[in-house]
Parts: sequence; structure tokens; C-alpha cells
Amino acid sequence: NNMATIKGISDWRGRYPAFSWCSNYGEGWYLPAINELKAIYNNRAAINATLEANGYASLGTDYYWSSTEDDSGYAYKLDFSVGHSYYYSKNNSLNVRAVLAF
Repeated sequence: NNMATIKGISDWRGRYPAFSWCSNYGEGWYLPAINELKAIYNNRAAINATLEANGYASLGTDYYWSSTEDDSGYAYKLDFSVGHSYYYSKNNSLNVRAVLAF
């Protein structure tokens, strides 16, 4: 739902680079919400094994942006070293992972 909302905003690709980056993977790819990132974190061992077996980079222990806002200036990030979420200024740079529902 967050991706669809962003795509409805004028010049969304220029204004929301994380969403644009995820969308560049193709139809259905999106920036996950914080609850989806938490599910990914909770299943990271299996996900990392699959990523690595297919030649992709593992999730690591970085911070990742979510599409969930706290307010107009802040969005939630997830710390993949401990699984905690925090709100963070949108003016900062963090890692992004695109997801595809199947």
C-alpha cells in the first residue's frame, strides 16, 4: 500500500529515491514496511542462505529503510544486527532492500 501511495505523488521518482530504486527492479518490487522488514529479520538465516546460494549479497548487519513513516520528516529503519526499529530523519542515507511478494 505504501508503494502505491508514493506512486500517486507527482515526481515521485525524484522525491523518493528509495521507492524509485526498488521500483526499478520491475513490476511488483517495492520498499517493505517495517513489519515486513521485521519478518525478514526473523527469517534472515534462511533468507541469507538462499541469497548466497544464488550469488546475491546477504542481508548483513546494516540498517535498512522501511516504507513506514513516523511523520512527514521521519521514517522507520531496522537494525539488522539486533532487530530493533527506530525512527530516523528522511534526510539521512541508509541501505535499501527491494522485496517482491510471491
